[in-house]
Amino acid sequence: MSTQVHRIKAPWHLWFIGLFFLFLYSMGAYDYFMMLGHNAAYYESKNYGEEVYTYFTNYPLLPLIFWTINIFSSLVASVLLLLRRHWVVYVSLVSAISIAILEFLTFAFRDRWNILGPWIAIFDISIMLMTFGFFFYCRNLAKQGKFF
Repeated sequence: MSTQVHRIKAPWHLWFIGLFFLFLYSMGAYDYFMMLGHNAAYYESKNYGEEVYTYFTNYPLLPLIFWTINIFSSLVASVLLLLRRHWVVYVSLVSAISIAILEFLTFAFRDRWNILGPWIAIFDISIMLMTFGFFFYCRNLAKQGKFF
């Protein structure tokens, strides 16, 4: 008696969502290294003033930990989604929780809204909402049995 493994075909949107989040968080990783590396040319290209530069100088450890967790867990989750591994649900949850804590810490205690401005604040909140959407998307696919 032969045992066959039945592969479930990945829906087209899995590839779209996976590649989109891989791109999004690759850009986030680039931003992470440029901001924390205090790359003056990068700050200048974004039209950030001295106040933003000072904001990221000596960035506090606790928000830094959650920012780091968010960036790298999101990159890993994107790859896990493309590989269709069930761990994507847990890793994307870590990413979503870490960005929520990061946003809370920086808006509540670092005056993020006033220093970075409303457009960047709204963009960051949008990224947080998309990250939670990514988690719910992955969880839904797992419930449908689309992962190995």
